[in-house]
Amino acid sequence: MALFITASSFSQTKVGSVYFNDVDMFGKSELMLNGAGTRDKLYAVALYLDFEVNGVEDGLKVAEKDDTMAITIKVTSSISSQELKDIVRNGLEVATDGNSYLLENQIRDFLNILPTQVNKFDIFRILHTKGGNLSVFKNKELLGKMTSTEFKNALFKIWLGENPVDTELKESLLASYEGNPVLGKWKMVDKKTGVALSTIQLYVIKNKVFGAIERMLRQSERDAVCYECQGDDKNKKIEGLVIIKRLELKGDRYTNGKFTNIRDGKVSDCQMWIDPDNRDILNVKYKGSGGTQQWKRIKK
Repeated sequence: MALFITASSFSQTKVGSVYFNDVDMFGKSELMLNGAGTRDKLYAVALYLDFEVNGVEDGLKVAEKDDTMAITIKVTSSISSQELKDIVRNGLEVATDGNSYLLENQIRDFLNILPTQVNKFDIFRILHTKGGNLSVFKNKELLGKMTSTEFKNALFKIWLGENPVDTELKESLLASYEGNPVLGKWKMVDKKTGVALSTIQLYVIKNKVFGAIERMLRQSERDAVCYECQGDDKNKKIEGLVIIKRLELKGDRYTNGKFTNIRDGKVSDCQMWIDPDNRDILNVKYKGSGGTQQWKRIKK
């Protein structure tokens, strides 16, 4: 399954002249786009979280939260390395109400991580994990790491604090973002018995929906092999098997895809949709499903 889910596979959201993945990978962390915006035509920035926020009023809470989160910055103008460092230093001075001198050692450590050359369209990712651990990436290269909860809080306050560099940008980052509603994890529930059978991870590759069995919920089936499956799927372990392939959005439904029934190996046409009044139920229909199945969203 890891072969299918890559940073370039996910659906995207356009912000200004650039795109951000609706779901992105930061090291081993998979995070959801919460919001994004632009700053003075210099850069576009996106906030990625694995928890929900209620809106702009949660800015300080997010900045000071010791949890996995990330900022992605896409440079949209020609700036020098020194200009980038000045942007960071000035932002920290504003975010700390003139008290950035208290973090001078950490600021210098962070600025030393930044590259000596910055090009238009460079992508910087700042990942925070529990304990104040910061990892800084340029494009796909890890530039360096540092550990300081106080500095992390100040850094994220540049965009999310009580005195951000741009109020409208803060609102955009903390907006209640609603991405593709079918993405994520679902419990496949047997329509007749109501018993959950497995968990399914749905993802998007080139605007088409795929789904893989992440976990069989009955312990006795966790090492099962799909002997009845056809083609490349034959004799593959069921956990990790891609059973939903190439669904396309047509109107308000995903159709024209295929579903593999692991019980008999049969492949049939498939469609799925979410009713607007209940985004936590995924309606799935395929030949042999006995009508419309209703899968339940797994919430973090």
